[in-house]
Amino acid sequence: MANYAVILTGGKQYRVSVGQQVTVEKLEANRGDEVSFDQVLLVARDGQVAVGAPTVAGARVVGQVVEQTRDNKVIVHNYRRRKNSRKTIGHRQPITRVRIASIEA
Repeated sequence: MANYAVILTGGKQYRVSVGQQVTVEKLEANRGDEVSFDQVLLVARDGQVAVGAPTVAGARVVGQVVEQTRDNKVIVHNYRRRKNSRKTIGHRQPITRVRIASIEA
């Protein structure tokens, strides 16, 4: 059985396991820093599953920041019919790549 956890960060939920590299919304941490995710919604270990209500008490996931970068560009077109008006803008979301070091429950 695989050991994994479901964490909540940046308003999104991620299923993570030890050694996995996950891309999350930007965290205020530098490259090489250790980050801790305390909002753990579920922990599965050796066939035992602990589901939080809303979080698992005493559980945390520790990771190390691999990279601070920006995601791929998203192009947005805005067109107004009959008005001779159109606009094109782009957006690149800042992201953080984290390698999961341990799941503590």
